[in-house]
Amino acid sequence: MKDYIEDLFKIYNSAIDSYSSKVLQVINEKYTLIDKAMIATYLYIKILDELGIIENIAKDTLINYLLKQIIYGETGNLDLQITNKSKEAIYKEVIDQLIIEKFAYKNRILVHLKYEYKIMPQNQYHKLIDFCEEIAEFYIMEKLILRGNTEAEIYRKEKQKKFEKDKMELNKQDNKIAKEMWKILEKITTNKFEDTEYKQLIEVALNLRDVYRYSTLTTIVPENVLFHQYVMTIVSILFSQYLNKELGENFDIYKIMYKSLFHDFGEYKGNEIVTQVKNYNEETKKMFAEMEAADEKELENRIGHNLYEIVTNYKAEKEGYLSNLLDKIFGIMKLWVEEGYMNNLTYIKSICSIYQERFKKLKMVDKEIKNKDFLFDLLRESYIYIKEHMMKKDKELFLLYFTKEEGIEIEKELELIKRDRNAFLA
Repeated sequence: MKDYIEDLFKIYNSAIDSYSSKVLQVINEKYTLIDKAMIATYLYIKILDELGIIENIAKDTLINYLLKQIIYGETGNLDLQITNKSKEAIYKEVIDQLIIEKFAYKNRILVHLKYEYKIMPQNQYHKLIDFCEEIAEFYIMEKLILRGNTEAEIYRKEKQKKFEKDKMELNKQDNKIAKEMWKILEKITTNKFEDTEYKQLIEVALNLRDVYRYSTLTTIVPENVLFHQYVMTIVSILFSQYLNKELGENFDIYKIMYKSLFHDFGEYKGNEIVTQVKNYNEETKKMFAEMEAADEKELENRIGHNLYEIVTNYKAEKEGYLSNLLDKIFGIMKLWVEEGYMNNLTYIKSICSIYQERFKKLKMVDKEIKNKDFLFDLLRESYIYIKEHMMKKDKELFLLYFTKEEGIEIEKELELIKRDRNAFLA
């Protein structure tokens, strides 16, 4: 099981590396290419939903798009504007080959989980994603301007001029995607986009970019909710693909992708509550559940009923169980990434947030999952691996945060659940 856990860490660290590549880095030090990709992804999904498009090729195109973002840690920014359109197809072909090579390089250190990037012929959904990226970048610029970055205004004006030209080209096309793209640009260029669900969705995504996890700890690599949802989406896709291919499961990859993309949308207001406070007693659990429900209900008015349904039904079905299981594991993996990989020894104090009660709901594995014991053992072994590594990293510093007796109790707990798997979450 150790190989699976370390595969997850390797994927997590690759995503962290890739999160350094910035949009318009000459004038912007904050927003990354993954930020832009996630905003574009939500807009893309919303457009598909509005148009009633459910084709698998549209979803496969999105999976490929999300996967390739993780390559930016190896290549830098590949997101270049090709002015000579006759060369665009050649450039994309070269990029695809480069991405395949880079994923092969990444896969060499992974034992079980593998990146499965596919070369796909260019289609209308690639063009739609490119369009969504342009809109995402436009509103990132708007956010920069609102926060005092006057240099972004030049880029924004250039983008507006381009939108006017794009409208003329789209007007010549007779298909529903082009017509919807034209409508969006028409609303943007005539200042009527603000009250649309498209714009509200973009605002929610930008809010999630500014909501930080682990905000009560001194963190070397700050992690916002938007990035977290990206990581969970990639991991959920790779893990469910592995379970289907190697262990005979039948997970709906598209469903688990959507669930992972939207699973923390309810946090868009920034109401991050420390887990121990939420779970202090039954009364606090109920109180915070009611607060989250109120935020989520307001969310429905902003993003529309269908996307809201994904948020509220996140944990439902076997896909929800798997995504939630991985989310809980990654919640404590981050602690070891900081302490073990980044040598942030202040994170030793967060060992107290690794306790069995917070995982108990995962004991009841969805009845449709065949490999129940495998997933239960993944959770148990991850719990042991992370807690044990964190405790042993620096025993002297451990005693600055915990008593010797508390250390002995942790060791006893870990020895028990190593010896007796049924003692875990008992």
